Amino acid sequence: MPRLQWTRATRATVLALVGALSLTGCPGDEDDTPDSGVKVDAGTKTDAGTDTDAGSDAGSVDTGIPWDGGAVGSFSCEGKAQATLSFAPGQEEELQDQVNTMAECTTVQLAAGTYTFDNAITIRQKGITLVGAGKGTKGEGTGGASSTVLVFSNAAANSNGLDVVGDRFTVSDLAVWNAKKDAIRVESSTDVVMRRVRTEWAQENKEDNGKYGLYPVKSKYVVIEDCEAYNAADAGIYVGQTEYAVVRNSVAKQNVAGIEIENTKYAYVLGNTAQDNTTGLVVFDLPGNPIMGTDVRVKNNIITGNNRNNFAAAEASSSTVSQVPAGTGTFMLASRRVELTGNTWGNNNTVDVAVLSGLVIEDDLALWAPGGGNFASSDIYIHDNTFQGGSGDNVDNGNLSPKRQLGQALAALYTYGETQGAKGVEHLVWDGVDPFGHARSELNPINICFTNNTLPSGTVNAIADLDMVAAGTLAASGNFAGGWALTRHYPANKAEFACSGFSPALTIGDFIK
Repeated sequence: MPRLQWTRATRATVLALVGALSLTGCPGDEDDTPDSGVKVDAGTKTDAGTDTDAGSDAGSVDTGIPWDGGAVGSFSCEGKAQATLSFAPGQEEELQDQVNTMAECTTVQLAAGTYTFDNAITIRQKGITLVGAGKGTKGEGTGGASSTVLVFSNAAANSNGLDVVGDRFTVSDLAVWNAKKDAIRVESSTDVVMRRVRTEWAQENKEDNGKYGLYPVKSKYVVIEDCEAYNAADAGIYVGQTEYAVVRNSVAKQNVAGIEIENTKYAYVLGNTAQDNTTGLVVFDLPGNPIMGTDVRVKNNIITGNNRNNFAAAEASSSTVSQVPAGTGTFMLASRRVELTGNTWGNNNTVDVAVLSGLVIEDDLALWAPGGGNFASSDIYIHDNTFQGGSGDNVDNGNLSPKRQLGQALAALYTYGETQGAKGVEHLVWDGVDPFGHARSELNPINICFTNNTLPSGTVNAIADLDMVAAGTLAASGNFAGGWALTRHYPANKAEFACSGFSPALTIGDFIK
């Protein structure tokens, strides 16, 4: 990794070194204005026993998760008049007219083939089911005998593919191709199911591709299952500002972020594949959003080879993921009560797993007030996973940029660290920022647990505490030796990290094996 020459060490620069994540965040946050008149007490440690009622409701027969595709919200089509509308390719205009005026509890059936639209399919009704003949295969931009492809290549600028506000919405068995903005956007809705859906843009690595593939936001009871997402310029599969979500058995590849869980309460991310993205699978909160993300289980996912150069990193961009270095497997920022188990990481050039504090992107506590002071990362339980190796040895693919200053900071520290015997960035990196102000003698004040994980043969150190603010200050002034001396590097069995999770434990998804 190349040595960097730092020219100044202002406070703003140091904070940028630590976070490298924009506090303006994703476009889905644009309507939330923080109340700058409210202050948060940073001296109170997170209560791990707060907001832990996920999974306490009676479960469904299949999984025990009450919102796993069943009607949980107050709206139901039971006992109501229900209609079915059928369309074939060539009837796009009729379809657009009908969806604008259709009654609640309507099923729209789309025959196999290619449908070409010049504007979004806008749905503002409850109880709508949209079903095609199949999602087809990756790279299929036209429908076949058993696939339905909705094409938006020539649609109006800044329009979505499917644009939905409506409770009890289901979409399945179709593909959305080349949407101008978000492929499938569902907002402010309850009981949302996306099943066997593919979202894709024709060309790789284009920053003017649409931002999101599957994009449920500000919603409740969401299921995303057996879906695929490719080439999104922000996140392929996103769940944000939502309560109760399952993302299961889906594939995200060639996006900037593969799967993103943002400001979401009670999420279960199971059996997905996130490969060949800039960053694979991420969990974080941003300031200014009204939901404090908590109780997230990430289980049995494959998060490998996420080394795609960051094609969202345009100079004018301020999105969170535009500033993430290529080669980031998973990062958690301003996250709490997150359990990662049964996952596989490997060949992520920058780092497999990183835990970051929200204060490194925004130290004005008032801006975190809408989410109840959700700046602290705490209670992270990483256990029974497999780390294959091949990670942490080529930060940001060597393409270091001031736009992605987390990559610059890691490269600066570990370039010197190599002279001290470091073999690369450890599998788990904590930025070392403790929002509760404990002494550095307390090695793990935010309760990160790293236990019973399978590591590559010969692994010496698996955990790093970078003390990034202090170390970054020295590195930014060119004092690499002093910066490295402040970092700490531990074996996987370090007693302070060999904890058994948090209490009470997550109950979300306990019935899924």
